[in-house]
Order: sequence, then structure tokens, then C-alpha cells
Amino acid sequence: MNVKVSLLNIVTFFLLLSICIKSAQFGFHLWLPDSMEAPVPASALIHSATLVSAGIFLLLRFTYLFELSIYGFYIIPLIGSFTAFFGGLGSVYQSDSKKILAYSTISHCGFLMVCYSTFIPEYTILYLYVHGFFKAAIFLCLGNIIRFFRNVQDIRRMGGL
Repeated sequence: MNVKVSLLNIVTFFLLLSICIKSAQFGFHLWLPDSMEAPVPASALIHSATLVSAGIFLLLRFTYLFELSIYGFYIIPLIGSFTAFFGGLGSVYQSDSKKILAYSTISHCGFLMVCYSTFIPEYTILYLYVHGFFKAAIFLCLGNIIRFFRNVQDIRRMGGL
């Protein structure tokens, strides 16, 4: 059996693997909900602007490589759509308010991968900015709600809002 493996596909495979780890795609998403044990300002930094967005930014920087390989057309939209579905479904079954936001971030990172697969970088960059501002604002609100309920993060005990 003759299998042709090009250097471009090898490079883009390992680049895509590092992007999936950094942006918490399905299979590599386990670090993101576990990082929620940090205080609210640290969690806001992790989820809104820096860490998960770095993977998508790396994807945008190497667009020219992914346009030439098979990963840009077939694998990236598949990974992104499955991650978006899994993150949304995972957040439904959480009772910790910070973990709900973690799975929401996983879902949005999947949406960003799907948005990237259209190869219109302006939409992806706009969505990246909107996601960062939205997550920063939602963590500010959640920090106040947790403080209001005397450090209770379980949504089952947050009645009366």
C-alpha cells in the first residue's frame, strides 16, 4: 500500500493539534473546567481574552497553510461543530455557575473554529472580540452574584434572584 504524506500535512496536523489543545477543543477541553477553581478575576482572564483566544489567533495567523491542506476544509469544521455541540450540552448538566461558563467558553471556541472554516477572517476576528468582551462582562456580573450569595456557586442554592 502506497501512502503519500506531504510535509505540509504533517506540519498542519501538529499545528492543528496545538491549536486544539490551546483553544480547548473536544478531547483537549478537560483543563478549562478545572481551571474554574481559581478566583473570579483569574478565571475571567483565562476565559475572556488571553488563553483560549490564543489558539484561534494562531489559527488565523497560519491561514495560508490551512488553505493548502485538507485540514482547513474537512477537519476544522468537523472538530469545531462537535466541540460547539458538546460544550452546549455539557453546560446544561452543570450546577456550578463557573463551570457553566467554562462549558460555554468551550462551546464558543467551537463556534470560532466553525466561523474560521468559512475563510472570512473578518468575521472570526469580530466574533473573537465580541466573545472576549462578553465573557469579561459576564464574569464581572458572576463575581458580584457569588459575592451577594456569600461565596455560593451552586445555582441550585441561588433562589430568589
